[in-house]
Amino acid sequence: MILTATVNSIASTLAATLPLQSLSDTQTFGEFILAGGPWMIPILLCSVFVVAFGLERYSSLTRRRVCPAVSREIVVDIEDGKFEEAERRVLEHQAPSTRILAAGLRRRGFAIRDIEVAMEDQALKEVEKLRKNVRPLSLIAAIAPLMGLLGTVWGIAQSFRTVASAGMGKPELLAGGIEQALTTTIAGLVVAIPALVICAHLQGKVRRLIAYTDETVAPVIEHLAKKPVIKENDAA
Repeated sequence: MILTATVNSIASTLAATLPLQSLSDTQTFGEFILAGGPWMIPILLCSVFVVAFGLERYSSLTRRRVCPAVSREIVVDIEDGKFEEAERRVLEHQAPSTRILAAGLRRRGFAIRDIEVAMEDQALKEVEKLRKNVRPLSLIAAIAPLMGLLGTVWGIAQSFRTVASAGMGKPELLAGGIEQALTTTIAGLVVAIPALVICAHLQGKVRRLIAYTDETVAPVIEHLAKKPVIKENDAA
């Protein structure tokens, strides 16, 4: 009852003392940032990192860069037994798919299992490279709302500290702290939600590109495992 009466008293005091704003009064972006106080600085930095990491990964996670057309040409060379030509091409064209093929070529003539292990090990390394700037996005998606929450708690604490020192005669001081608290919460969520969506989409792109690359390079394993044919005359 006491808490309800206090809240009603604050609301009535604000309604009586603060001028009403028309619906046409909108807050600019600069005013929104300033309203959030110092906690807006790390949240803004998070938004910059989301844009930077997102653009970098979207430009890198393409078939042209992960599994270029030359990869299929190298696969054809291996199937035709042109191993020297294939080795030359994998050195000239650096891409995740060509590096996986190079790992298989280095095991040419070995057992199928050995070639598979070598190519799988290289594929795992390439997956880690493809995901290198995706993990920071998931981290930002988790941190941004927490920083907004921290700003919220900070703003509310300041509001009550102001009321404790100045009394209830200046409700605008209380309103300023509450505005800061709500602004940081909004900003944190505005950064975190797109970061989470972008992260999930990029992880899906990585999985699809790896599956496409695996489908492209897998046929060479049996051809690389074939032993050189030794003629009877040469053996004699």
